[in-house]
Amino acid sequence: MKNLVSATFFVTIALTMVVLLTQSLKILELVANSDAPPGLFVKLVALSLPKFLETILPVALVVAALFVYNKFIMDNELVVLRSCGFDHHAIARPALLLAAIVSLIMLGLTTYATPVSYGAMQSLRTQVMSKYSSFLLREGVFNTFGKDLTVFVRSRDRNGDLTGILIHDRRDKDKPPSTTTAKRGRLVMNKDIPTILVQDGMRQQMDTSSNSVSRLYFSEYMIEVNSLDTGQRVRNRDYSERTLPELLRPDMTVKYDRDKREVFLAEAHADLIRPFLSVAFVLSGLAVLLVGPFNRRGQGRKMLFAVLIIVAIMVANLMLTSATRRHLELVPLLYLTVFVPALAGYYALGLRGEQQIMALLRQWNERRARRLETPA
Repeated sequence: MKNLVSATFFVTIALTMVVLLTQSLKILELVANSDAPPGLFVKLVALSLPKFLETILPVALVVAALFVYNKFIMDNELVVLRSCGFDHHAIARPALLLAAIVSLIMLGLTTYATPVSYGAMQSLRTQVMSKYSSFLLREGVFNTFGKDLTVFVRSRDRNGDLTGILIHDRRDKDKPPSTTTAKRGRLVMNKDIPTILVQDGMRQQMDTSSNSVSRLYFSEYMIEVNSLDTGQRVRNRDYSERTLPELLRPDMTVKYDRDKREVFLAEAHADLIRPFLSVAFVLSGLAVLLVGPFNRRGQGRKMLFAVLIIVAIMVANLMLTSATRRHLELVPLLYLTVFVPALAGYYALGLRGEQQIMALLRQWNERRARRLETPA
């Protein structure tokens, strides 16, 4: 157990660092391009961590289990334990106990912690895009914010100054739309309000009383964009942002919840079964590694076969999880992808299971030997 816990811990840390390094680049790009405070990057990364752990923990556990048990086999320590009367179930008990603990942690993640943290991360991303959206102006295209504000920027220099600016504003419903052009400008924050400071330009607006265009030439002019309501819109929460009770009891007075009711129910089943992948992985991997003859030249084939089985279980679970969101009747198959490998692995670790597997291996070896002896 000591070796398993330490190996699982270090593998989890290593995989988490790798995943965060790759996935945080998107978050870093968002924060850097929007000129948002650096603290938002740390907060967004922290909120995304529980979702990563859902995938990392079962993989880290089975990698640690295969590594530790293979080391004990190569050091002949498990041979000594078997000679002392320990069966496969007793030898595998520490890994199964750790798998049960990881499954409980996973259950808390999938049913509550991950949806809450992921929902908070999505809301924070929306707030960043809303509050600092004016800093995400792309060059050479018409940047549309909402339905009433369009900004065009020809280029941006290294200092952040803008050149060739055109702003079409229709946000004030009591006045005609206005079009502002300027040679240069800069994006600034005026008391936490995103503001475009334009210089050397002209503001044009239709005068409805005289049916003519009024022009205002200026050397400096400020246009606030605080009326962008991107972050204030009501956002329908996806299934990934809902806890288990919310998935099982959606608000039927909301059209989005009514339309997605079967998707929510399928995701609820997926959240309940996903934690037990840890047990299925460990039982399947140890059944392959412990059962069968011992090869002094190494357990490479067994390790490879165990990895292939674990990958197959993971792929089948992911595919069925996606399929059940479209076809709810496939939910029983989702449970089979976890419990069938787990029960098969537990049976294989027993005496009767090992005897049957060894009999099948002998028959296969005999047929193979006869084929090799038969002349072509």
